[in-house]
Amino acid sequence: MNAPAGLWSLVVGDDQVADEVDVRIIEAALEQFTLVGIKRASTDDIARRAGVNRTTLYRRMGSKDAIVRAAVLYEVRRMLTRIEAEIGEITDVAERIAEGCATTVTLLRENALLKHLLAVDRDEILPQVTIDAGAALRAGTFFVADQIRRARTELGLPDPPDVDGLAAILVRLVHSLVLIPDGPPDLETREQLREFARLHILPMITT
Repeated sequence: MNAPAGLWSLVVGDDQVADEVDVRIIEAALEQFTLVGIKRASTDDIARRAGVNRTTLYRRMGSKDAIVRAAVLYEVRRMLTRIEAEIGEITDVAERIAEGCATTVTLLRENALLKHLLAVDRDEILPQVTIDAGAALRAGTFFVADQIRRARTELGLPDPPDVDGLAAILVRLVHSLVLIPDGPPDLETREQLREFARLHILPMITT
């Protein structure tokens, strides 16, 4: 399901479009989900925490399912913003790609909200990060494609024939590494992730 335009602006970072009340509702929802889980969080609780009435909440966000989707997308934006902050100033392309892989997987694996929900609300959150994760994957693909273009420009290389397709492959790889950490390849530490990126991801981006 595609994200509504207003929610998509929250993901890609268009703060001129993002509405203050929508942001307050989504952040309240995230706080409530972290506190009691998705299943036990009511729309009344979210509205109360956000300082709005139920009518405003439903008019702006819709059902609880829509609020959950919006919260997941907003958390994606926050994670992408943090990743960019951690790797954006690295000038060496190979190092930025290696550190980007290590940082992305580590931050997602250690995300407090995701860990909490997978522990206490697995049945509620798994659809949002698997079969209903299309919008989040598109946001990640948009971000990674931009990183690929930047890297190739700095190396004096043209865009690959299908930069979005390559970005989508890398995003789905990260998605798998985060949700199924126990399967191969064995990438438990940041250094293992960096080395994997140097051996496998770097050539995909730079050749």
